[in-house]
Amino acid sequence: MNATTLDKPTTAKQPTHNGAIGSVVLGIVGITVAFGFTSPFAYLKGRRAVTEIDAAPGQYSGRALAVGGQVLGVIGTVYLALWLIIGFTAGIGDVELTGVFRTALNQAFGPNAIVYALAAIGLNVHFGYTGLLNFGQAGFMAVGAYGLAVTVVTWELPFWLGVAMALVAPVVLAIVLGLPTLRLRADYLAIATIATAEILRLVFGAVETREVFGGSNGLTNFAGDYQSLNPYSERLDLGIVSFSARDLWSMTVGWTLVLVSCLIVWALMRSPWGRVLRSIREDEDAVRSLGKNVFAYKMQALILGGVFGGLAGLFLALKQASVVPSDYSTNMTFLAFTALLIGGAARVFGPVIGAMILWFLIAGLGDFFDRATSGSSPLMPDWIMDNTQASLVRFIATGLGLMLLMIFRPQGIFGDRREIAIDGR
Repeated sequence: MNATTLDKPTTAKQPTHNGAIGSVVLGIVGITVAFGFTSPFAYLKGRRAVTEIDAAPGQYSGRALAVGGQVLGVIGTVYLALWLIIGFTAGIGDVELTGVFRTALNQAFGPNAIVYALAAIGLNVHFGYTGLLNFGQAGFMAVGAYGLAVTVVTWELPFWLGVAMALVAPVVLAIVLGLPTLRLRADYLAIATIATAEILRLVFGAVETREVFGGSNGLTNFAGDYQSLNPYSERLDLGIVSFSARDLWSMTVGWTLVLVSCLIVWALMRSPWGRVLRSIREDEDAVRSLGKNVFAYKMQALILGGVFGGLAGLFLALKQASVVPSDYSTNMTFLAFTALLIGGAARVFGPVIGAMILWFLIAGLGDFFDRATSGSSPLMPDWIMDNTQASLVRFIATGLGLMLLMIFRPQGIFGDRREIAIDGR
């Protein structure tokens, strides 16, 4: 009996492939509550699961589950396509999707996208190319904006001197932050930058510093020279997009700055200096063993990325002709990081494309939910969402999209998975 028991073969239960489970979950969500938006991800995840199960026979189970997830993904994708086609041609209830698309496209090419593109370019130098974790880009933007405003309004100095001050202030801030932290681990720089950005925001808005920084109301009347250079006198209306003369001038200046910034980053990262930065990101001990001054290179990268951040703050101040402390909260830094991750770290045009996609989604979803919850017979009843909540749901939906992107393509649209690794040292 014992011999028979020993000779009896034992079979281990094969675990179900996680991708197969995830594919079914995304497929069900897509055809029920997500209007098909998660269905393409369900199909891709199911296809990958089938490939991995077939490549390792006997290691995983759940092939039928993965195929079912693919089927659900195809059904949901067709549903999404029909939903979009009908929406753009006939509308959905009282919601005209053509108007939603027009609003989203305006923001994708408008001044707001430029601000975050410039800020994300700076973070790309810090995080993407050097591995520096800067959570205080809003602080660099704030000192750039206030450098201009204080010089012109408080000190009553020329406008162009204020522009120069706006570029010098981020350099000073980078040196102050870098000296005590860049020789330490990466998380110390993250803590120092986010704390400094909040300190600067509170100082700029404090009552005690109102005479210099304007308090919570900020400063105005410093962009007259900039607006006087505006060559446009009429509104541009191309049908699908429309911009005022003021926005058109800001877009001309802003996209020129973005292009020049991208060219600078492209040239520097192809140089020996840029290759050293990439090496520091991968293994700074190896770079140090070759005789390179890692601290000096990190400081230079922190200064360069900070200047791009200051340029973003300067452009924001000129665009809206005012500086207000609340505009430079930590949310601005994390939205810039979102733009960088969407486009792809360590790619020259990744931050730019990411910023355009980010504002397309935020503006488009915001306008859609606003239309869907307003009017006498709204598309969405009050028990699901009211008009007050509509402005917040766009960030929830954008966050969900970012989570899916991090799951299925963590390197971003144009990035490489290896580029987002952080050296914890």
